[in-house]
Amino acid sequence: MNIGYLYAKAVKKLRGKCILNSHIDKSSIVFSGSDIIDSSVGKYTYIGYDCHIDKADIGSFCSLSDHIFIGGAEHPMRWVSTSPVFQKVKGVTERGSGASIKLANHEVEVFKRTTIGNDVWIGHAAVIRTGVTIGHGAVIGSGAVVTKDVPPYAIVGGIPAQIIRYRFDEQTIDRLIRSQWWELPLHTLKTSAKHITDPIRFLKDLGID
Repeated sequence: MNIGYLYAKAVKKLRGKCILNSHIDKSSIVFSGSDIIDSSVGKYTYIGYDCHIDKADIGSFCSLSDHIFIGGAEHPMRWVSTSPVFQKVKGVTERGSGASIKLANHEVEVFKRTTIGNDVWIGHAAVIRTGVTIGHGAVIGSGAVVTKDVPPYAIVGGIPAQIIRYRFDEQTIDRLIRSQWWELPLHTLKTSAKHITDPIRFLKDLGID
């Protein structure tokens, strides 16, 4: 094994992570370089390296790759200028605004929370706009820019993200949502997990018609 590779890997993991005013379930994992602010993360979810998550509620059994951006403030596009030097923003001072002056303190709209359902897979470097809701079981392609809500079990990709197809037919999607399997006790889920590769058998085992 290359020593340089091992050294770089160790340094990457030692960078730490920033978690502020957030609840991360103890069964979930957040990798180094990521910052999570005013957010919540459910059970058995992992969040990759160098992600930024602001004011988002993320469900259980989600898989988030690296360099994902979720939520965050937006600039007022209907104003004459989008620059924060004209805005009253918490934490933005003359230096913090990225400029050497502060010209006004106009109130800006508080940005909405972003909601990520359960069992959602988000690919590398995807961007999820603030206020968007991602339905259960959805898949967000690598590099996608999601600007509007994504239905449950939809696969989306592109800029802006568009629906490519759905993972299952309507009846199976309905049954999966009704099953709420992500809320099942761990011992029940362990028993049913033998059929996780076959949605129909899995649902039948749970008694979901």
